[in-house]
Amino acid sequence: MSTNTLLTARENIRDTVAARAMMCIHGGAGCGKTLAVNTCLRELESGQGKEVCKVTFRARPTARAVRYDPFETLRLPGEPPRHPSEFDRLLKTALAERPPTFLVAAQWLIGEAFEYFRYLWDEPATQIAIVFVGGAGAHTVLRRELMLSSRSRSGRPRPPGSTPCPSPA
Repeated sequence: MSTNTLLTARENIRDTVAARAMMCIHGGAGCGKTLAVNTCLRELESGQGKEVCKVTFRARPTARAVRYDPFETLRLPGEPPRHPSEFDRLLKTALAERPPTFLVAAQWLIGEAFEYFRYLWDEPATQIAIVFVGGAGAHTVLRRELMLSSRSRSGRPRPPGSTPCPSPA
């Protein structure tokens, strides 16, 4: 990954976190998206004291897993709720009290999983930022979900030696 690409990713991620927005960094295998995002978010954690919660799902996660993994990542006390509405209320309350930046490994996510993060993000009290990271498939799924597509930015790291040109989604 070129220095210019990393600098562009850093700028886009900083803008996304500052605006408490959503973005998707996508590209082919080995183009540097994970390195860029991890480097930038580590800087935000150590330099600005921002909380970053990394969520990784297995392939095609269930609705329960999409709720459970943020519950675990946030280290919420007690047992996970049994009913979706209780889970939603608990997560929204926790996110309103302590709004983190979510780094979501989006490679295996389906539309409903993206939609659930949009649901949490749309709650005015949560004020969370979300950075989705995945291959071209993640971006394709994101673009199909109109309510997500209209709310997120997109950036693609470029191979070394090429000119970076992340574009809004």
